Amino acid sequence: MANRKTKQHTINAIQGTFKEPVNCSYLDLIEGYDELYSINMAADLEFLNGIMPNFGYAEIVIGLSSMMPGTLENILAMQRRSLQLICHHDKMVDLKERMESKTLKIYMGDAPLAIEQLICMRNSEGKTRVILGASNLDQFLYNGQRNNNIVYFDEPEAFTYYMNIFNEYKQENAWELSPEALKTDYTDKELLENLPMIKRSLADEEHIYSIAPKSTIVADVEFRRDIEELAKDFVDMPKANRKGELQLNTLNREQIINKTLDNMEVRRAKFEKFMPQLVIEPAKNRATYNEREYNLQPNRNEVKRDAQTYLEYMDGFLTAVPTKNIPNLRFEYFKLMSWCFLSPFLARVRTTIREATVTDEVFTYPIVALLCGQSNAGKTIYASMLIKMMTNSTLYKAFGQSNFTKTKTDGLLCDIKGLPILIDDITQSQFTNNSGNIIKQEERIIRENKPENLNYYPAMLLTANKDVNSLKNELTKRMVIFHVSASWNNEVTRQQKSPCSALIQKMGNSLYSEYLRRFIPKINTYLSEITDLGNSPMDLYEESSNTIIEIFKDCGLELPKYMRTVTMKDYFDSHSVNEIMIKFFQNQYNHNREFFEVDKEKNQLTFEDKTLNTVGKLTPLKIVDSLPPELEAELLGEKIVMRLDSAKDFFGIDFKNKGFFEKLFNR
Repeated sequence: MANRKTKQHTINAIQGTFKEPVNCSYLDLIEGYDELYSINMAADLEFLNGIMPNFGYAEIVIGLSSMMPGTLENILAMQRRSLQLICHHDKMVDLKERMESKTLKIYMGDAPLAIEQLICMRNSEGKTRVILGASNLDQFLYNGQRNNNIVYFDEPEAFTYYMNIFNEYKQENAWELSPEALKTDYTDKELLENLPMIKRSLADEEHIYSIAPKSTIVADVEFRRDIEELAKDFVDMPKANRKGELQLNTLNREQIINKTLDNMEVRRAKFEKFMPQLVIEPAKNRATYNEREYNLQPNRNEVKRDAQTYLEYMDGFLTAVPTKNIPNLRFEYFKLMSWCFLSPFLARVRTTIREATVTDEVFTYPIVALLCGQSNAGKTIYASMLIKMMTNSTLYKAFGQSNFTKTKTDGLLCDIKGLPILIDDITQSQFTNNSGNIIKQEERIIRENKPENLNYYPAMLLTANKDVNSLKNELTKRMVIFHVSASWNNEVTRQQKSPCSALIQKMGNSLYSEYLRRFIPKINTYLSEITDLGNSPMDLYEESSNTIIEIFKDCGLELPKYMRTVTMKDYFDSHSVNEIMIKFFQNQYNHNREFFEVDKEKNQLTFEDKTLNTVGKLTPLKIVDSLPPELEAELLGEKIVMRLDSAKDFFGIDFKNKGFFEKLFNR
């Protein structure tokens, strides 16, 4: 015997005795019985009306197939559709008369049916029959073929057993329709109020509904969607004859194979370009990109080749200007690399945190990143190289700025898996108008439209020039922000494009495969440590950067200074998030000292932009919204008042009022 665990791991197995196959019609099967008890997925009312004269009494349960995801919305939708069909069916008049005479009862189920192919019959003499094998009564019409078998039992023991199942389901998970409920002139509100599930909740608020486990729902939905999607590859199929018969021969077999292979390549290329699917399953130690599985034991020489290619690429920034900003530029790009490598895990991390806690700890791992820098800082091409490192594909390109709208980003979040969504060159006005709705939506759109993607939805990487000059605190806590303040001049930009493209072409995904091999055990540990008391103590940002550093060290390569451990603080401290605002105040203090007024006694710093020109001018309100809470900034008319001690520390400026000679010489 198999090793038995607990009662919940067992099933009921019916031991039957095979007698013989009988070729008969559905009338032969039901003839001689005058009571009918049936659980159906969705009865054909016309067929039901046609067979009712054979039975003096019948009880029919219309329920939700166990093959359908048993969610509350699916059950309500099934009841709504069924009630509409019943109320408006032209044969319902006859059935309604039977219901009024109490010789027919129709029920609607509110839980997935474990038994959805059950018919029990009995006559006044005590003769019984149980039929299994037809999901609907009307399926008898199509089960005349020898390979569509229906099993029936005439033993009284079978009738007793299955009638108990029928009655238990009817009592616990079904609600009887009354003849009064079968109106044909329902308003939308009346129709919803008369749904059996709603009616039952009014009568019994303590009733518990059996909803299918989420894992079952996800598996069902994903499997059926996969079948529907894969079926699209098979086109130009041979035509069946009038009997529904066709043949596969040498000619059409080869045509099917060749045409399907072509379609598979086209579909994969389309997905790689517009809807890439990077799926990482840590528990299975498995990762795939558009159905191609990663080798999580990559060749060491190929890993080293990718690492060397990356270092060579980063050396190309040594020609940027101003040179004093190059170390910070390369460090910011390394931070971005570490975040991008981590980003396919963020959906699973955030979903696990949300399910385990009721806190806002998901803000620890935002899915939106903003890369700000001058127009020639190589932002887009660097992001393209990171995508190549992760996928070994150059088909997936950045989306244009016109995609930065709520409707379009919602669609991208639902369709793309794992790989960051790149949206390029967002302007200040676009960011101001759309960022709130996009960035604050969290996973809402996924939960509502594609709950099966909750572990795989992508992050977003936005690039913008320096005109994104103010970021509200309510947004910065939901974002990772990178600032690069060096760039190539136009001549060097033209010279750099060719070497950059060549290096990207040379780059593979062996380094990222090695990253996954080393990082997946860490993410499994992290997920196992999340409890209802809060997040894991592990800093995934630190683990990600250290994983990359370990790979470069094990390749025997000398680590550049910009390649150092990156912690959560490096991504989220006030200085990192507000670098644009810091530089704004530093420039204003250096060139417009008269805009500042210092009051040491009150510990106040007042700033007022006194220029008359409004073109490109930051409004006081935007400035206040962009400053961190520790400055306690307030708006008084056109003046901004903040704490002096906090401002000195935050901006790195020893604020002082202009002295006599400074005012005299306007310095």
